Amino acid sequence: MNPLETVHFRDALDGVRGRYWQRLADGRIQCDLCPRYCKLHDGQRGLCFVRARRNDELLLTTYGRSSGFCIDPIEKKPLNHFLPGTPVLSFGTAGCNLTCKFCQNWDISKARSLDRLQSEAAPETIVHAAQETGSRASNRSRPLCAMNAAF
Repeated sequence: MNPLETVHFRDALDGVRGRYWQRLADGRIQCDLCPRYCKLHDGQRGLCFVRARRNDELLLTTYGRSSGFCIDPIEKKPLNHFLPGTPVLSFGTAGCNLTCKFCQNWDISKARSLDRLQSEAAPETIVHAAQETGSRASNRSRPLCAMNAAF
């Protein structure tokens, strides 16, 4: 299957307008967020499956959605020396621009449908959840190894 999968139901593409893209002379839109530089026709998604073209704009389809939330000890995270002994609110989104065969989150990172994104959570909601749980930090966990932040 073509890594730049064409969406059959273009109206199903929803999200917020992404940044870091440009219109090409041939009519395609090029995503400039990662070194893959996906060149998209209307209705296509990039290799990350997170950024997609709808009409003449690039959408971030995971903004305000999460594939899961968890409270973890900070020692479990890469920033384990930051605020030792405190809880951290971890959350993630679907999508990744890498294709690691050893990925433990392959099913989430390459989800082709948005039904994997089960929780809606605006950025303000995530901040509130971190405050309510006593988490002094939050970690956008990744399959998610790539650059799929809200850009």
